[in-house]
Amino acid sequence: MDFARKHLPDKFFLEGDMNVSLRSILAREMLGNTLMHREFTSTYAAKFVIEKDRMYVENANRATREGVITPENLEPNPKNPIIAAFFRNIGRADRLGSGVRNLFKYSKYYSGEEPKFTEGDIFRIVVPLDDNYSFDFEMDETKPATDETKPATDETKLELSEEEKRILFVIKENSLTKLAPSREG
Repeated sequence: MDFARKHLPDKFFLEGDMNVSLRSILAREMLGNTLMHREFTSTYAAKFVIEKDRMYVENANRATREGVITPENLEPNPKNPIIAAFFRNIGRADRLGSGVRNLFKYSKYYSGEEPKFTEGDIFRIVVPLDDNYSFDFEMDETKPATDETKPATDETKLELSEEEKRILFVIKENSLTKLAPSREG
């Protein structure tokens, strides 16, 4: 977790009225998944790698099937049930399969893209990274994201009423006169 804190930005994100750390959620789910589903009899070294455009974990795995995992085809399989139960008891894990759902949910808010889960003899989770992406809004699970919940960018300037334009003009004029050097004395 310290490695993630050191090398990843912690983007501002509100869930309800609470600021949550997307970076911590993603790293916790990736690392917890690695520990709970690792094949410990293998000598393959588990990895947590952060690159410019992605971060990923990979570890040895006792695969029950081969291929890509999505929330739609997820079939939770406790590969190390004792370790998974321990994590749940100490409050570091929710129910089986929640890590996949959390990574799909929060990765979209962190980078704008979905993670990729690949199961085989080597299990991989890849979360895309985009330092410039920001999804700041107060989350409401019942409403889909709309243009109104996205921050204004150069492409999506807000339309101002005439009264709002006059107010901005007065503020700018007031600021400029206070910043201008005095011509007296």
